[in-house]
Amino acid sequence: MKSVIMVGIYLLLNLHCAPTNPVNKKEKIYYPLIDTRFKIHRYNENIQWLIFPKNEKKTKYCAIHFEWEDIKPLYRPKGNGEYHWVYRVTKNNGKPVK
Repeated sequence: MKSVIMVGIYLLLNLHCAPTNPVNKKEKIYYPLIDTRFKIHRYNENIQWLIFPKNEKKTKYCAIHFEWEDIKPLYRPKGNGEYHWVYRVTKNNGKPVK
């Protein structure tokens, strides 16, 4: 009788349910972007690596704000004679265009 109780306790402690996260499923990667108003946004591709045609914007879905946003790059001076890219992000009011 004692051995049956010990086997029962062993089985209760060592039998586990299946994991809730599948092992082979990859997590989505989001790339952060800080806009001209110092707000953080997250997109599924790295905006800083994209090539923007002159004076055009791109529409991407933001994983933080859960809405489509227009991204427009601006080439601005830093103040010490150097220039760098900054990004103006606004809410898209129309249909998303890629």
